[in-house]
Amino acid sequence: MADAMSIPQLIEGLARRYGSINAAARALGMPEGTLQALHQGRRQSPRLDTLRILARGLDIPLHELIKELESDSAQV
Repeated sequence: MADAMSIPQLIEGLARRYGSINAAARALGMPEGTLQALHQGRRQSPRLDTLRILARGLDIPLHELIKELESDSAQV
């Protein structure tokens, strides 16, 4: 991943990969409401286990996902 991305942007990538946010949530085995809340910004700080699931869905190591999110936070 070249540019820092926010959680909503990462979830949009998952939605493209799986066809929709709800389909991504089902494929990753997480509650649809959790992924929707993260995408809409209603939940700002995902738990570590949620980040692990997102990283797995994006096929990237967890530490790379955290690095991306930290880079995005630093740009704000």
